[in-house]
Amino acid sequence: MNKISQLISLLGGTGVVAEKLKIKPSAISNWKKLNKIPTSKHNFIIELCSNLEIEIEKFLPIKKQYNFKIKILLIICGGIASYKSLEIIRLIKKTDIELDVVLTKSAQKFITPLLVTSLNEKKCYTDLFSVEDETKMNHIKLARKPDIILVAPATANIMGKFANGLADDLASTILLASSSKIIFAPSMNPVMWNNLATRENYKKLSERGIQFIEPDTGDMACGENGTGRFPEPKLIIETVLSYLNRNKRLANQFKDVSILITAGPTIEEIDPIRFISNKSSGKQGFELATELTKRGAKVTLITGPVNIPFPNCKNLIQVKSAQEMLDNINHHLPTDILICSAAVADWKLIPKTSSNKKINTNNKIKKTKDNLLFETQKNPDILETVAKSSLRPKLVIGFSAETNNIKKYAYSKLVSKNIDLIIANDVSNNKVFGEDFNKVFVIDKNNCKEWKRQSKKSVAFHLANKISDLLINYNRSDLNA
Repeated sequence: MNKISQLISLLGGTGVVAEKLKIKPSAISNWKKLNKIPTSKHNFIIELCSNLEIEIEKFLPIKKQYNFKIKILLIICGGIASYKSLEIIRLIKKTDIELDVVLTKSAQKFITPLLVTSLNEKKCYTDLFSVEDETKMNHIKLARKPDIILVAPATANIMGKFANGLADDLASTILLASSSKIIFAPSMNPVMWNNLATRENYKKLSERGIQFIEPDTGDMACGENGTGRFPEPKLIIETVLSYLNRNKRLANQFKDVSILITAGPTIEEIDPIRFISNKSSGKQGFELATELTKRGAKVTLITGPVNIPFPNCKNLIQVKSAQEMLDNINHHLPTDILICSAAVADWKLIPKTSSNKKINTNNKIKKTKDNLLFETQKNPDILETVAKSSLRPKLVIGFSAETNNIKKYAYSKLVSKNIDLIIANDVSNNKVFGEDFNKVFVIDKNNCKEWKRQSKKSVAFHLANKISDLLINYNRSDLNA
């Protein structure tokens, strides 16, 4: 069996692949006979392989998507299983991954920094208050540098610290200061693992996007039997490499795709010191900009005033008002995709006195005996304006913040504004604005799916997958037109 035949078989067979690509089965049969897939179909096949975690490089001459070295930070915590982390170091050293190691004070009761240094052939970090290291702010460098932070073994202690925001040593400080992917491989006594406090910490960390390699069940060093054994080092490395391989496949998912994203609130000035706005933090839009940039998109982020760090994307534009936001969008059209996650102020407020005296809004409005009245003036509906314009992007995606009838109102906006997808959330009782978590409804013309409450980073990851599917379907229909 040739390589392409093997690949088609792994993807489900001729009929399944033909149906997914919406082409005739005879075309797939020809690919198998010729042992070749047309270049025009490579992206579709790559996407199918990505969904099934098939290593496409084994079957197609795809160029490597990373030309830089992957960096991992291994944090070894105290416990009888600490010595097994030496095998993790040995396995990582067989790859071209760059490895740094942090050893907690408890872990040093089981293995020494000298042993780790000898095995890794690099300095082993142990102390938050090291004069030598902290003159270089190494705890921040160690937090920012890695693609993955692997905590193995992860004790109940480090889980409790991280879940509750404690930072009293080098390991816990790095975890709190990092935005890297974090993977925990727990190891502890079965009663500790099942303790309510540990389970609550596990739940907290999972909801924040921390990945766990679940502990094994069996005989423990303490003589008890149950769940809590340290996972096999080989399994831990396979999990880490699987994550890295998935990221490699995603790295160019949106290559050459231009995406405009709006985020944050807009503000409408009443006078030089007063304005009307809303509680949007910009967090969800910023997470989307980060995720789509990671996947190769050319992202332009247009944001209202926010108090959070800016993401690293191709272009970032700061605006204040709804009109400024619309003007900047129009300036950057045409684009492939528009995502409007900004909470745009619906009105301007025009001040008037009860006696209809003219008010100069260029200066601060002074208090008088007259009551101050406000006349509302509608702002442009940015989403609808662009979606119905001659420069409409291929995909237009909106957000809908509602306090009641969430799905009904969101679907109504989807139809009336002529958009492809709308993300709706319940903002009653301030459930979303400024928070790190979100529970959303993802609605298109045919379906409404409720996504469980998860971090905004996780929402961005899954929404990027959804956008990729929509874009593939759009391009496919465009080819068949």
